[in-house]
Amino acid sequence: MMANVDVSVIIPSKNNKKRTAEIIRKIAESTQGMEVEFIVIDMNSKDNSVLCALNEIKKRNLRGYVIQSGGSTVSSALNTGIYKSDGKYITFVYPSRLYKGDYMKAYYQTAEEKSADFVFSAPKTGSAKNNIVSAEIGSIDGCALAVGLVRSLISVDFCAVMIRREYLLSNHIKFYEECTFGYAEAFVFNALLYEPKIAYSDIKLEREYTETPPKEENVQNNGCFSKIDAMLKVYETIQLNQRGNIALNDAFAYNKLPSVVMSCVDILLKEGFSYSAIKNSLKLKNYDKLLKIARTTPAKLRKKILIWTVAPKFYKL
Repeated sequence: MMANVDVSVIIPSKNNKKRTAEIIRKIAESTQGMEVEFIVIDMNSKDNSVLCALNEIKKRNLRGYVIQSGGSTVSSALNTGIYKSDGKYITFVYPSRLYKGDYMKAYYQTAEEKSADFVFSAPKTGSAKNNIVSAEIGSIDGCALAVGLVRSLISVDFCAVMIRREYLLSNHIKFYEECTFGYAEAFVFNALLYEPKIAYSDIKLEREYTETPPKEENVQNNGCFSKIDAMLKVYETIQLNQRGNIALNDAFAYNKLPSVVMSCVDILLKEGFSYSAIKNSLKLKNYDKLLKIARTTPAKLRKKILIWTVAPKFYKL
């Protein structure tokens, strides 16, 4: 029988010393009155971070435990957290991307009030949001929100969402374990493709830590291609489940996919790869066929694609 847990907080952790324990303390203090479960996914830590986390859970008499995932990928660890969790809702916290304040309590209250499957932050400031969402939950469309993400009209941080666990499980939504780069963004897109009931919390998020979060993986050795693969998988899902949604299909075909390919080109050029080597790699993987443009392609991206395709020697970062 499932435990009566309001929210499961999934925290992937590796060699974070006392930071994971500090995160648990801060979240516990900001969610008093809620039944919160802490699931720490330890990724083969060599320090005492696991012991510190367990001590914090025990000292505060909290519900939670540590799952050892060994040397598996972060996405695999996050999937493990989802399947092992007992919460009605799930949220993810990275040690380097904790947000200030009691947003989790606000999210949970919003989710319960609106019977939502997916909750994110959308402050009232700015007009772009009003073109996508409104105060009425029925008017927030997942596919429209996905298009807004592609076009940078709105942002949804993977580390600041709350999702109904049953919605994820019933639609078989999970992280792409074979993708070590782009898995978080792909997860958010996939979570929007199965007609979820969406609500937003009218709060402005502020980072608890100021340092730059670590990259999902080192970009050397063509690692950035993993993000292209992740977005391609999302596009395949869109074509299967949202074939009739022209706006969403076009947003991916003529904006998102060519954008991640060109981003990869920029990364590889900075790494010192030659124009010809990059061209050959793209062609070998058929990524060059993703460099499509249309009327909806942003002008800056269209220009980059044209120069790279026609005269790469003149291409500049």
